[in-house]
Amino acid sequence: MTNGKLTGRPPETPDSLIRPGGATLGRRGLLVATGLGVLAAPRILRAEIAAFGSRPIEVVTHSGVGGGTDITARMVMVHAPAELGTELIVVNKTGGSGAAALAYAAQRPKDGHTLLLMTQTHLITMLRNRTATQIDDLVGVARATEDPQIVMVRADSPLRSADEFLSVGKSRALKFGITHVGSVDHVATMAFAKAAGIRPATAVPFRGGGDIVVNLVGGNIDVGLLNYAEAEAQIRAGEVRPLMVLANERVSALPDTPTAKEQRIDYASATTRGFAVMKGTPEDRIAKLEQGLLKAMASPTYTTYLKNSGQASTSAAGRATWHAQLVAFSNDSRQALADLGVTQ
Repeated sequence: MTNGKLTGRPPETPDSLIRPGGATLGRRGLLVATGLGVLAAPRILRAEIAAFGSRPIEVVTHSGVGGGTDITARMVMVHAPAELGTELIVVNKTGGSGAAALAYAAQRPKDGHTLLLMTQTHLITMLRNRTATQIDDLVGVARATEDPQIVMVRADSPLRSADEFLSVGKSRALKFGITHVGSVDHVATMAFAKAAGIRPATAVPFRGGGDIVVNLVGGNIDVGLLNYAEAEAQIRAGEVRPLMVLANERVSALPDTPTAKEQRIDYASATTRGFAVMKGTPEDRIAKLEQGLLKAMASPTYTTYLKNSGQASTSAAGRATWHAQLVAFSNDSRQALADLGVTQ
């Protein structure tokens, strides 16, 4: 759930510019060197760059360096420059829960040289009328991650299984950690409680995923809806217990943890990250971006990243799937925010 949360800070790099055959940061500080040879075949490279445009493509994120969205950008960019035939640069525009990144992208030329890497957080910010840019101003290009949320409790919790969790949740309101009121995980917490048939959750806000994990281990909350990477260290140390994955398939990192679907709960929730451009970008450029990004995400480097970080193997998806998902999430969240009484 990046939706504003930081999931660890990798070592700093001397340059955020990713060139064909360059290096990129992986989750939890892994520096992945591709070793493809930057200087090989310069004439071919110049021809490829000219085919798309001489300027680099800016990848705009709302996450700081080391955040989940920032890391996703850099992992895609291991192979994307070679596929797109031009350089890519990460531009971190933090602030306003995605508002700063949206404002920056909206001001750039609509020529395919600006890619917005967005999550549901941007959509929530739009719905709360914090930006001039709205969902109809964007075109989804390709989805990069489906990072399932996982129902977790502390290791010594009396909620020892998914069945016990559901039984207790029907008799009393459980305390769930969230990032802040009206956030993506606040919406997910309330929607999950409704789908599971348990009492509406008592939402306890914290600054980020790290704080939720700390307070879960400390016994200050009953439950956390967290991504695998946010609690990986605590899971490995035996300090927290995953009870249920809010996805249609089990994740490879937690093969023994059942899905909500297996518990007859018709609900799935994940931190989705994907690329978008402003409406008005030429169709041929959108098509080239979609094709190049999908090829980059089919690489062993990227698929290994998905597996090791507990994300769905089906994360990468094209324009039609991703744009439809953005619209559906926006529509669903509009009513959810109204029910929470936080729509401005």
